[in-house]
Amino acid sequence: MARGMLPALTMVAALAAMALTTSTPTTSTPTVSMPAADKIYVSSENFASDESMRDLYERWYALYRRDSEPSDKEKRFAIFKEEARAVYELNDGDTDVKRHLNLFADMTLAEYAKSFANCSPLKIRPRDNIKLKLHQPSQYYPDNLPLNFDWRTVDGVLTSVKTQGECRSCWAFAAAGAMESIHFITNNKRTNLSVQELVDCTYKDNGCDGGSAYEAFQYVINKHGIHSSEQYPYVGNGSHCTTPLGLPVMSIRRYYYVTHGSEKMLMDAVHKAPVVITFMGVNTTEFKHYSGGIFRGPCNHRESHQALLVGYGTMPRDDANHRGIKYWVVKNSWGESWGERGYMRIERGHQADGGLCGIMLWPGLYPAHPE
Repeated sequence: MARGMLPALTMVAALAAMALTTSTPTTSTPTVSMPAADKIYVSSENFASDESMRDLYERWYALYRRDSEPSDKEKRFAIFKEEARAVYELNDGDTDVKRHLNLFADMTLAEYAKSFANCSPLKIRPRDNIKLKLHQPSQYYPDNLPLNFDWRTVDGVLTSVKTQGECRSCWAFAAAGAMESIHFITNNKRTNLSVQELVDCTYKDNGCDGGSAYEAFQYVINKHGIHSSEQYPYVGNGSHCTTPLGLPVMSIRRYYYVTHGSEKMLMDAVHKAPVVITFMGVNTTEFKHYSGGIFRGPCNHRESHQALLVGYGTMPRDDANHRGIKYWVVKNSWGESWGERGYMRIERGHQADGGLCGIMLWPGLYPAHPE
């Protein structure tokens, strides 16, 4: 029988087995590093003169901006020099985690925090009259969960990494990503869903002012579906809600919350499907310029940001740099130039503190498979 004809539960089990099988060899994670030409690092030679630093800036500018000369380019160059110094010092002091001059390299920490690190205000939470539907543990919980599990290893479950721009729409990208995965797991159909529809139509006000994935799920339930990104393309700012021509491409019937504060419960949930999680305090230089490795902080637990949890793992004990370190795998919405091709590995543990960067302080959530 073709995989697309399998019953939904059988397909879930088959895909989960694939993710498990392909993520447990001696290599702990798929290859996700960017080509060197796509990442700009800083060396001591770049600080030799203002001219050498300006050459670095122009190389960065050609890769990341590619637009006409801005009126404040000299101001941006001054910020860039400070960011380059900060990145160089971080890399010089930490050989395990790398940072590079990514798309945020000419933004101040405050500018970055305003548009990217605070897009899901914690005041936007389920209303008290909503009865939460909780994730029910699987047969593997708590002691038989696999050591490594990664949905990136199963072709089709995850769509490409997207770029939210300066619209505070991380919540919409995380929600769309979770629904895209459920759509593939259930129907074997890979579809890019309309983040713009969620931004424009989920809230009465501008969805670029921030939001929450649970509201996006509730919108899709109430409207009996969501359209594709081709039907309703992303423009990176909020606009009037418009119903496009054509029928919605998929729907969900409900969504589940994952009990917060439990690492094994979150592992069990992501074993079933990718889960929307909430980061706390990612407005740090270390997070801003993350380029690769297992991130270990710091985070300041103030502003919040939503992303998609897609797996977890444990480094082999024979790895000299990360021996036995446990980590989560997160898909972000800042484009492929950030992190490991748009993904982050962040240290797992710290359960008593709600996880690193507060990853377990707030309940995770994922849409349900249609019955």
